[in-house]
Amino acid sequence: MLNRIFTLTHAELYKMSRQKYSYLLVIFIVINALMVGLGSRIFPAIMAAFRGTEGVVFDGYTFASIIESGTFGSAGAGTICMLAFAGSIMASETDSGTLKNLLTRPIRRGELLAGKALALLVYCLVIVGIMTAISVSAGAIFYGMGDLAIPETGEVYRTHAEMLGNLAVSNLMNIFSIYTVGCMGLLLSVIINNAGWAVITSLVIYFPVAFLKNFDTFSPWIFTAYMDLGQNILREMAVVKAKTWSPDILSFFAVNISTMSVFLLLAFLIFKKKEIY
Repeated sequence: MLNRIFTLTHAELYKMSRQKYSYLLVIFIVINALMVGLGSRIFPAIMAAFRGTEGVVFDGYTFASIIESGTFGSAGAGTICMLAFAGSIMASETDSGTLKNLLTRPIRRGELLAGKALALLVYCLVIVGIMTAISVSAGAIFYGMGDLAIPETGEVYRTHAEMLGNLAVSNLMNIFSIYTVGCMGLLLSVIINNAGWAVITSLVIYFPVAFLKNFDTFSPWIFTAYMDLGQNILREMAVVKAKTWSPDILSFFAVNISTMSVFLLLAFLIFKKKEIY
């Protein structure tokens, strides 16, 4: 069974590599990241707003986190692109009729969907990896990414190794956030047969869900409320503050893992009983 799933994942990744759409989304995300970084360089007041203090000197870790939050935030280009991509991943197969042909082979529906979900995860890893390389490179070039010290005394309050570890955790959180969005798109792609309508529906549903994070009643349970948490924690740890990862990070992983599990379970149950014409 696992061999078939990995084979289907490999086939799906090959299919993605042959589609211009896959590359166009990555290019769009990269352009967005560069624009966020350029804007933050040109307008220091924008960067100061993230720190809450005017006239401060920003470090490379903070600059990297600004680029990533401008890309992977709840309304960021990377988030929207992942949602659109996931929304079409299964619906396009149904729309074109290739799904019906696939199911005539000795392949279980669960294996087929698992292959799609794993391929989507790999695509997510690639996107976050590219963004990490861009943001870290930009931070290192423009502001440096060494030890962080208090300017007046020279006392080191965050070592380079410590901040790199925090940066790694922050990007791990990005992966979970974006993949949860992808699982939502995959579920809607299973429900809706037309690729165009699946993408539109994914976007239409996502924004109200993202808006719910503004209400205290819903925000602890909505995954969109945690999408900026990784970058926010990283920025707070780049200043002279004692910032612990818990309990915020525990809530982040609990909500995201629970949400993506529900999305995937519903997708498997619906796809198992779905009639394919």
